[in-house]
Amino acid sequence: MKFPILMMTAICLSACSGGGGASNSPKERAAAACEAEAKVRIGEKTYQLDAAALAQSAKLEDDVWAMQVPIVIEPGLRDEAKQTLECKVRVLEGKPDEVTYINFIF
Repeated sequence: MKFPILMMTAICLSACSGGGGASNSPKERAAAACEAEAKVRIGEKTYQLDAAALAQSAKLEDDVWAMQVPIVIEPGLRDEAKQTLECKVRVLEGKPDEVTYINFIF
């Protein structure tokens, strides 16, 4: 009786694991690096952005992925600020992703 429960648990865990980082496309890796750098720059403030839209906007320019997406800093608060996040990221196999440019446009 325990075997079917263990099998179902294993199946659920593997289905929900997200597939791991190795399957991320260069666009997704660039978007993740861009969002991580934006989070560092924003600090303790809350923010909202569409990570999928950020990855979808990525265009390869020479050797960097350039992207932009709307971002809301301190959403729903008195200090809410709607901006556009611009970012460029170099993605090379076997090396850490490198944010080469980041800008918040009012």
